[in-house]
Amino acid sequence: MRKMVIDGNMSVDVKQLIDHLHLPESEILDKFSFSFGGSELTDEESLRFIHFLRSELDKQTQ
Repeated sequence: MRKMVIDGNMSVDVKQLIDHLHLPESEILDKFSFSFGGSELTDEESLRFIHFLRSELDKQTQ
């Protein structure tokens, strides 16, 4: 399965990532790779980004 690259461009289907945020972190990292400024994020950086997204979405549902 090919990973979808999340690089901050508005053309990326961010909804697909959001729809997968309920999955375990390891599965998200298997499905997606993340980059910023042309550099791929490490797993640790990617996990921090995932945690940030989850936190922000939780704030919106409270």
